[in-house]
Amino acid sequence: MQVQFIPADELEEEAVRNAKLIEYEGIDTKVITPEYLIAILLRAGRRKDIEKIERLLELIDIDREKLEEILNKFGLKKRFKFL
Repeated sequence: MQVQFIPADELEEEAVRNAKLIEYEGIDTKVITPEYLIAILLRAGRRKDIEKIERLLELIDIDREKLEEILNKFGLKKRFKFL
């Protein structure tokens, strides 16, 4: 499992507030939803981030309405070509 630490701004703070509580190896932890992860990666916009978004969209059921809501709220909708 890969863990990534990122500095927080409004998008990340909201992502953490809406994170899902899961148990991993006996430890309860919060994990941000794929929709927020996609928004964070999209904002970074590096090639490897876009590739991660493409993989997420292939592998995971994404709540497209929630994703669109997040992208609109944070001004990222125009950068997202996958919807």
